[in-house]
Amino acid sequence: MNEDVFSGKWREMRGTLRSWWGRLSDDDLERIGGEKDKLVGLVQERYGQTREQAEREVDRRLSEYGTGGGGIGSNLRSKVDELGATVSNKAGEAAGAMASRVQSARSYLQERDFDELTGEIAAWVRRYPIQACLIGIGLGYLIARSIGGGDRSYDE
Repeated sequence: MNEDVFSGKWREMRGTLRSWWGRLSDDDLERIGGEKDKLVGLVQERYGQTREQAEREVDRRLSEYGTGGGGIGSNLRSKVDELGATVSNKAGEAAGAMASRVQSARSYLQERDFDELTGEIAAWVRRYPIQACLIGIGLGYLIARSIGGGDRSYDE
């Protein structure tokens, strides 16, 4: 960001500058008055940096502000948009995988007859008795809740 743009956007940038460099007071920002050299000098003084370090830091931050179109708010907005796209892609992948699994289960059940299925379930119960009991308890609970209504108050 060049000097003219910096001084032109000075009022707009003050809040962002405070968030970047919390050790700068409102009086410091008034003294800077849109002059980049004064900002570099105060950053150097308040944070104990060399002149070159302070210049690099100020240039980096101003560059971020200039390309972001508004600093922290636009950076946050772009990160949220990026996260939203990632979540959307992952949800699409999960939906595709789920549809594939459902189709696989559907075709599996269509290819088997009742006796074959009961034999496979019995073998699975013998192999995994604890898991089978837990599934049975869970199913029993869900059936009881759906039949019983669930929210009855019992008067004695």
